[in-house]
Amino acid sequence: MSERRSSAPTPTPPADDETNAWLTLAVLCLSVFMLLIDSTIVNVAQRKIQEGLNANLSEIQWILDAYILTYAVLLLSCGRMGDVFGRKRLFLLGLAIFTTSSALCGVSDWLAGFTGLSGSQALIAARVLQGVGGGAMMPQALSLITVVFPRDRRGAALGIWSSVVALGAIVGPVFGGFIVTNFAWEWIFLVNVPVGIGAFIAGTVILPESIDPFARNRLDWMGVFLSTTGIFAFVYAMIESNEWGWTDPLILALFGVSVVLLATFLWWERRHPDPMMKLELFTIRNFWAGGAIRFVSAFALFGISFPLQIFLQAGVGYSPLESGLTIVPQSIMIIIVAPIAGRLADRIGARWLMFCGLLTMSGGILFLLSQTGAGTTWRSLILPLAVYGGGIGLTFSPLTTAAMKDVPLGIAGSASGVLNTMRSLGQVLGIAVLGSVLQTRLAADMGTQLAGSPLPAGIRDHLAALTGAIRIEEIPAALGQAYARLLPAVMADLHQALISATRTTFLVSAVTVALAAMIALLIENPDRVASRAPAAEEQGRKEAEVSANPAD
Repeated sequence: MSERRSSAPTPTPPADDETNAWLTLAVLCLSVFMLLIDSTIVNVAQRKIQEGLNANLSEIQWILDAYILTYAVLLLSCGRMGDVFGRKRLFLLGLAIFTTSSALCGVSDWLAGFTGLSGSQALIAARVLQGVGGGAMMPQALSLITVVFPRDRRGAALGIWSSVVALGAIVGPVFGGFIVTNFAWEWIFLVNVPVGIGAFIAGTVILPESIDPFARNRLDWMGVFLSTTGIFAFVYAMIESNEWGWTDPLILALFGVSVVLLATFLWWERRHPDPMMKLELFTIRNFWAGGAIRFVSAFALFGISFPLQIFLQAGVGYSPLESGLTIVPQSIMIIIVAPIAGRLADRIGARWLMFCGLLTMSGGILFLLSQTGAGTTWRSLILPLAVYGGGIGLTFSPLTTAAMKDVPLGIAGSASGVLNTMRSLGQVLGIAVLGSVLQTRLAADMGTQLAGSPLPAGIRDHLAALTGAIRIEEIPAALGQAYARLLPAVMADLHQALISATRTTFLVSAVTVALAAMIALLIENPDRVASRAPAAEEQGRKEAEVSANPAD
């Protein structure tokens, strides 16, 4: 276990070290940018994939979820594996797996004929491999940034990192919409291959290797097993809860198994001499408060992106490309604000930046709610999305800076894995809970809108169920020839139901983000933590590096 050192100023790194640090950041940003684009592209392309592979809805859902499930399960263990076996080594291994599996996704139809699987099954298997690669890459990226940048540069670096994440959110839907409109769906995966190869070559030359100097040469494999299976049971139950129902015996059993495994994991970690997850992290106030904010905010953010895309495409009538372009103001503001917030966090601390940013996010969501209605256009959403994006930019780079600030550099990978796991679990929980809220409200509001319709009760119930399941394209067929004349009225009712359900989900998200702002008040600023900051951090940074030569 790493010793906490007394406070001392961090010297400015030599020019060569600083140059290498920024080159390292560039390689990491390029690699993770590819990772983020791929995550958002698949959402836009799902209809094209369904048609190309003749897949059913369940298979399409698993094409989306296979990546999320594998990625979330591996983050925690891969973070510690990087500490033990080398962060550069594990990052490059993950990058190689991700690039190779992207190629396999792009040739999944051919792979199906070669293996005897269906096209959708081959694509799901390749998506699992993508999740393995992504889960190995992401924790190493954040820990490498923490190791190579001294304290007084770290906020600026993480601000740039947050801007790249935002750029991925812009480019993914827009680029994905362009590809699926003009080319075969396979190209959404194949474009990763040249980028991944280039990033791998650059990473081999530029990235420094680093490990936890206090780690033993072997990993806590029991900790890996308990955490991986526990998180798997939780995430799988969350993914399937909307399909099977929250009270389904299997769902309840999975939640029970998850609780038992994760409780056993904590018990084991407290007793292991070199645990996979360093529990000392949770004695650092900024770390556990930052992790809680990351979890809560990831939960809430789903309540914006998913219903907004549904409303824009089903309610306003935008194409996937048009709906992707509509959210550009949000991401542009993140790109502008995040680097500034990162630099400010280096100077004044993160607490009030995060508090103001989260309140701005909550206000932006409420502003967005007020503009969601019958007359909504992309023009009416520019200002609320810009406010919302500004709040995100003001929050997330200071959040990462604050959470990692007092983490001993040797266990940065473990800390990064925990933070990324908190974010992923919050996202999965948001997808399950807020997705359930959205679908329940859609069905109920559609039933209310149809109450005065001349349609028979059975057809009204069926239309409400289709709306709740977001199978809107099946509504004309459900009416049949006998009631085809009522289609315009039914679609008008659907539009009102979409408005009402979207506003409800936005409101839940706004309240949740406001609660996260209260947690931000627990963050300690530098004047409060200086006496406990690690002394001679530059020396610790050097100890955490196996070699100063970035080519090693």
